[in-house]
Amino acid sequence: MAGLDADPDNFAFRRLHNRWHTVMESGLDDESIGDVLTRLGTRAGLDIRPTGHSPRRGLVTESSRAGNPDAVAEKQGGWAKGSKVMRRYREEDDGFRENALHGVL
Repeated sequence: MAGLDADPDNFAFRRLHNRWHTVMESGLDDESIGDVLTRLGTRAGLDIRPTGHSPRRGLVTESSRAGNPDAVAEKQGGWAKGSKVMRRYREEDDGFRENALHGVL
């Protein structure tokens, strides 16, 4: 995985050369990322089964919590402009924050 000082617009998960095991410029493919995350979740003893879908969903959730416009998450996560799927992720995050009674009770 990339370090904290890495370019945020670059790959978070990078390929390793199959012979020399050096980090390459290209990123992992979708299936490999899912496999790695699922294996790590199992090793960590998590009660859930993380998949490659988990970071994309987390991206929308945390971007929304930070107050970023939808266009930021759309671009970073590779969603089409106005993606209904991406917006459903945000809405499922914490519906009470968008409730008219938020801050009243």
